Amino acid sequence: MYDIVTLEKQWIKGLSVRTTNEIEKTKERKIAPLWQDFFAQQLHGGQAPVIGLYSDYEKDEHSSYLFTAGQFADQQIEHVKEIPASTYARFQTRKGPIEEVVLETWHKIWTWDQRQYRTYTGDFEWYDERAIDPKEAQIDIYIAVDEKMIAKTNAIS
Repeated sequence: MYDIVTLEKQWIKGLSVRTTNEIEKTKERKIAPLWQDFFAQQLHGGQAPVIGLYSDYEKDEHSSYLFTAGQFADQQIEHVKEIPASTYARFQTRKGPIEEVVLETWHKIWTWDQRQYRTYTGDFEWYDERAIDPKEAQIDIYIAVDEKMIAKTNAIS
C-alpha cells in the first residue's frame, strides 16, 4: 500500500491557493482551476515532474491549507515554497483516469490506519511521465509522517 522514504528539503515554484477539503467538494473548488491556470500559463515548461504541494496547514486535513501547483526550483528564486526534509509515506495510485485515481488514493490516506502519525508539515503529489496520459495516469502521493512513530509501529507488525 505504501513505503517509507526519507527526502531532503526541496523547493517548488508555481501558483498557490488557500482552500479546504470541504471547499474542494463543492462547485467553488479551487484546486482544479489552479491546475488549469498552471498548464494554460505553461509554467511547467513541458517538463516533468510537476508537483502538487499541500502546505501551511492550519491544523490538519479538516482545516485550511495552501495548495501549490509547481515544479522544482532553486531556493534562491523569489516566491518558492518549501517541501520540508522529512520521512514520508509514499502511496502509489493505480493506473486510471487521473482525477479518479488521485481522489481514490486520498480517500485511502484519510482512512489509513497510521494517519495519526501525519505531521502536516507538507504533503505532495508527484506527477511524472506516468501521468502524461490523463486517462491512464499513475502518480505518487507523499505524506509527511513522524519517523519515530512509524518506525515503532512497523517494528511491531
